[in-house]
Amino acid sequence: MVGETGKGALPTVARRTAPRLRGLLHAGTLAAAIIGLACLFCTRHTLSGTFDESNHLAAGLEWWQFGTYTMWTENPPLSRLAIAALPYLHGMRLPPREQWEPKTHHWDRSWDVGNDLLYAGDGFEANLARARLGTLPFFLLALGCVWWLADGRRRPGAGLLAVALTATLPALIGHGALATTDMTFAATFLLATLALQRWFQAPSRGRALALGVAFALALLSKFSVLLFFPVTVGAFALARRLAGEPALPPANGAPIDRANLTKQAALMAAAAFLITWAGYRFSFGRIGDLTSEVGGWLYLLPPVAERRGLAGLLLRVRLPMPELLHGLRFLLAHDTAGHDAYLLGQTADRGFLAFYPVALLVKTPLPFLLLGLGTAVLLARGRLRGPWEASAVALTGVGILLLSLPSHVNLGIRHVFVVLPLGAVAIARVTGARMVTLSDRPRRMMAVAVGALLIAQAGVAVGARRTELGYFNGLARDPAAILLDSDLDWGQDLFLLRDQLRALGVEDLKIGFFGTLHLCRHGLPRLEALRPGVPTTGWIAISENYYRHRSAFKLLKAPCDPKSTYTDDDVIPPRAFAWLQAYQPVAIAGTSVRLYHIEHLANAGDHDPSAR
Repeated sequence: MVGETGKGALPTVARRTAPRLRGLLHAGTLAAAIIGLACLFCTRHTLSGTFDESNHLAAGLEWWQFGTYTMWTENPPLSRLAIAALPYLHGMRLPPREQWEPKTHHWDRSWDVGNDLLYAGDGFEANLARARLGTLPFFLLALGCVWWLADGRRRPGAGLLAVALTATLPALIGHGALATTDMTFAATFLLATLALQRWFQAPSRGRALALGVAFALALLSKFSVLLFFPVTVGAFALARRLAGEPALPPANGAPIDRANLTKQAALMAAAAFLITWAGYRFSFGRIGDLTSEVGGWLYLLPPVAERRGLAGLLLRVRLPMPELLHGLRFLLAHDTAGHDAYLLGQTADRGFLAFYPVALLVKTPLPFLLLGLGTAVLLARGRLRGPWEASAVALTGVGILLLSLPSHVNLGIRHVFVVLPLGAVAIARVTGARMVTLSDRPRRMMAVAVGALLIAQAGVAVGARRTELGYFNGLARDPAAILLDSDLDWGQDLFLLRDQLRALGVEDLKIGFFGTLHLCRHGLPRLEALRPGVPTTGWIAISENYYRHRSAFKLLKAPCDPKSTYTDDDVIPPRAFAWLQAYQPVAIAGTSVRLYHIEHLANAGDHDPSAR
């Protein structure tokens, strides 16, 4: 009798407990998202204007104000119009077109024009804060996408794990706090991946339409989707085959026929085309009417006399959204020319094959790496008989990383950090599937271990809340000896330098700061330019980009004039600031500005790197 009652009572208890547990897991998911948002808002107010934000603001304003899109077309418009929306509503306007028209200026003036606008009206910090709000919806969209990709509605534990791992990634928090394009692309690519997953689960015309819209949004965020998305499709098909299912899913329980597949593909393509064209405001024109070259550095179009054959015809005829095609030529020209990169203390004009693997290794929190390693082992051994979706997102991340290795433009983890939320989804799905196979005690032990790692990663995010952009994990003893640019020194720490100087009571400062800001308009002490190759005394602030001898790009001759930069005609000695290696900094402002107080110069031999 007692035994029968016990047997009958267990399902009732389970039914009562399950809703409570689901509620707790959903509450945990919300809490993780709130922690990420709190860190984002904290770091948003401590980061000064980074290198590209003025460019994106100006290009977005052109879209709103003039209905055209000609500034630096290498970046599509979605991120930029979102960034410029609030400033435009608050009355921010570009000057007359002849002052910045790309075709009539030697260099794209979007940086200069955008900077001038940031300092106008309500002031730099208020204007920048409004622009940065444009990327906030995309951070939230990314969290929503990983929750759905992990099937958080039916598997709230997996949804919690995916969201918690994504929301507390310093790289995503840092770039989610900026008025730049990278968070937008990560979110829209995850949305396209989610739409593709839903189509593979049950293809239909409605899902094909949704896939076309999502793909268009990703394309309007970054042209990288044209390379990354075919990899994603291949990864999903391969994952299904590895799971013993047909590469193409059945429709209504029967194998999808060629005619139905063709109709759905046509519907997807039509939706993608229309949404993309709408993003370019249904423009119609000639590619050849846009910018032909940028500053004598990038040649985007051949001279008019050389525009022959089919290529010349395409430049002359009127086409829908010529800005998109011009932007693709821009991207190709940029990758062909390369861009100066820095890795492990070395510089290169055309990037490094190991750049992205190294960057991901040192920029990803260790708890995430540990969980990722465990997931990779389970998937590689093939002992997990879970849903194919876990392998699909894991293979997508690996494919994107491998595809990006030969890139000649290595400007930061931001170009591939979409692999991290994809990895979070794979971790969540595999962990959930593994826990189902365990008995009660091992399952509880695994839950405790995973929970501890999540708490540790949340601690990482909270600890880095003022410096998320320059975060490195414990594997990097000297981060600036490994990476620079947007991973560590993107001109983001001027506000933190200002706070440091005020705390120390500094009245005079010699400065070499990497960035595009008007240094004398941010409450700093009396400034003097730090001269390359000239040892000096007093208070000195120098950005890691200059201290590590990456280049002298944007180094100012006069700190109160942002246009007084050194040019190729100026003679700058090699290792111009090597003399500072004889001294220890008083502090590091943020992650990227070294602050010194030098009372007496060391011996002359200590200033000569060749003497060491």
